[in-house]
Amino acid sequence: AEANQAAVQAGNACYKRDDYAGAVAAFTLAIGAYATAEVPAQLLSNRSAAYAGLKEYSAALSDAEACIERRPDWAKAYSRKGNALHGLRLLDPAAAAYRKALELEPNNAIVAKSLLNCEQLLRDNAPTSSAAAAATSAP
Repeated sequence: AEANQAAVQAGNACYKRDDYAGAVAAFTLAIGAYATAEVPAQLLSNRSAAYAGLKEYSAALSDAEACIERRPDWAKAYSRKGNALHGLRLLDPAAAAYRKALELEPNNAIVAKSLLNCEQLLRDNAPTSSAAAAATSAP
């Protein structure tokens, strides 16, 4: 248990100094001490954030979804999912994940800002009505 706690502390320290690869390695070591179904949501959340820091958004999403399975009432799990989906440019599902996080934790300013950024990207990437009309009237 002490070695596992040391791995968690090392992962947290790596993350704080933006050493995301070191954080992923340390959190993976800590996760490996558990049976798959017993891995704590906090460790999955931490590794998801570290993967996002590396721009490995698919891995970040996988950990975020496993985190949600363990703690479906935890806003941070949905925030991690939103961040991963946002990184993958899956903006509609990212916005939905951010909304779920805000439903669970309405005063989370960081998630609220992430949702606003995501919604702005959705608006910016939406086809304009004239472009949509041109596309539908093309032969």
